[in-house]
This record gives sequence, structure tokens and C-alpha cells, in this order.
Amino acid sequence: MLAETTRCTVLTNTTFQNVSTSRGRVESLLLTNGESVTADFFIDGTGGGALCSACGCQVMQGQEARGRFNKPGAPGEPNERINGVTLIFRVSPARCAGIQKLPDDIPRECWWSGRFPVISAVQYPSGGYNCNILPTMEGAEFLRLGRAAAYRECRRRVAAQWHHLQSGWSDFRNFRMSWAAPALGLRETTRVVCEYVLTEHDLDRGLSGQAHDDIVTIADHAVNRHGAGGGAHQVDEPYGVPYRCLIPEGFSNMLIACRGAGFSSIAASSCRLSRTMMQLGQAAGTAAALAGRNNMTLPAVDLQALRASLKKQHVQLEFPLPDDLRDYVVDEL
Repeated sequence: MLAETTRCTVLTNTTFQNVSTSRGRVESLLLTNGESVTADFFIDGTGGGALCSACGCQVMQGQEARGRFNKPGAPGEPNERINGVTLIFRVSPARCAGIQKLPDDIPRECWWSGRFPVISAVQYPSGGYNCNILPTMEGAEFLRLGRAAAYRECRRRVAAQWHHLQSGWSDFRNFRMSWAAPALGLRETTRVVCEYVLTEHDLDRGLSGQAHDDIVTIADHAVNRHGAGGGAHQVDEPYGVPYRCLIPEGFSNMLIACRGAGFSSIAASSCRLSRTMMQLGQAAGTAAALAGRNNMTLPAVDLQALRASLKKQHVQLEFPLPDDLRDYVVDEL
């Protein structure tokens, strides 16, 4: 799809190794393949705001103290706890029942949390299951080990968990583990201080109580801090994410559209889902197009024009659905 536009260059196994900035603008990137990239606008979609961090933006990690954003659900003192990570794996129907052999170097008992964690298993149309250990590893341990070592350890835990399921419940013996994701699912790493930081108050107020005129996506997932304490609770109604959450403080030609955007730790535990991140990417791309078309900076983009363009792309920005969008959704279904 990107190739069909004839305007996109996709680079794999490539990142940036240096960034040049001047007066709140990103001027160029030096890539690991030796190329230098210049552009009018840059969008950081790295997950934890790696580009923003390299540009000197202020970042947040862990849980902020209650006093920073006046959040009743926050701890009294700041800490380094973050949401746990997940390694998704798939099990498929087997030709004959049996228990897959556990490698000799992997214990049969759970060694990382005392007892095996809860697992979510969602069935595919083909009959197999998408399996998600909640969580596979606590966030602090992931940060301590690093990506490569954490992934190896999670592969061991997935094997142990699957052996435990097959040993304890005979129905699982009709399946075989057929695939494990090539990378860990990260719910949280670092977050960037943006022109606005979404907080627990936004989630509690919902769309009906928020006074923002620049909402570019809505979300409704529960506040759920996997492995980071604080439990989980549903939000009362969908809430909006303002465009200002995508504008790193002090920069005029860079946006951040990922889990590292302007969210407090509690807000991030709700709006971190991929579906919301995709909508933030759509909003960031639309804003950059409008800024380029009108020769202006990203913070100066006309908010009414941005929201109107997103609505034209069938992005839902109200709740309940307005009649025109409801008709579109029904037609599509």
C-alpha cells in the first residue's frame, strides 16, 4: 500500500544515530545506513519517543507523584514502576492429542511470580487461539534486562506456561504451540512532556466533561496497569485525546504519535491500545499535510480544519455516533 503511493520510502533494520535541531525545529536525521534525511515535518512513532528524547525533550518514566497532576489514583511519591510486557503466542489444532515436551533447561513450576499468571486466549476462526499472558514480564524487569535478554526470558516463560496448561487441562492437549511473536508487546516505556498532558481527570470527565476544542481521537479502554499495581477499572464514558498531546513542548515541526505521547502514567494505561495509536498516527499525518499545504508550523494548524478533515475520513470524534457517521458505519457493515 505504501509503495502504491509512489511517495513513500520504507527502510527496514534502519534507525537514526544522530539528530540536528535548531530553535525548536528538527533540521535533519543521520540514519544508521549513512543517509541524511531532511524534511519540513517529523513524526516520532518509535513507541517511547526516541526521536523526541534525542532532541532534548523532557520525558517521563514510571508513575508520577500524586501532586504532579493532582491525580487521586497516583502514588504519594514517584516510582519507576511501568506496565508489564507481553509475548503473544499462538496455539493451533493438533492431529493427535498430547503434551508438547518442555525443554530440559526450563522448570515445570513458575519461577517468576510464584504461580502461573492469568492468560487470555482468544479463538481464531480457524480454531486456534491467540494467547496472552497477563503480563509475561513486569516492566521493571524488562527495563533491567533490556530487549534481547527480556525476549529470551519471555520465550522460556511462554513455554513453561503452555506446558502448565496442557498438563492441567486435557482440552489443551488437542493443540500445539505453533508460533510466538518476533518481538515483545510493550505497553509502556517513556513518555514525552507535550503542550498538554492527558491525565486521570480527562478519563474521569469523559467527552461530556472535557472542554478541549482540539480532540483528534477518542478512547474508552479501562485503566489497567498490568503488573504495575493500582488494579483496573472501567471508564464511565469515552474520552478524547487532544491534538496538543502530540506536540512536544518547545518544537514547531515535530509531532509524536505513539505510546510515548503526552500522557500521564494513569492515562497511558488506558489509551495505549493499538487502535488508539493508529488514530493518533492518522491525526498526525493529517496535521502535517494541512501544515504543509498552508505553509505553517504544526502548533499553528487550524483545529477546526483538522477535525473536519478527520471526520471526512470517517474518524469518530463524538459519542454517541452522529447520524451521518452512524449511517456510514451501518452501510459499511
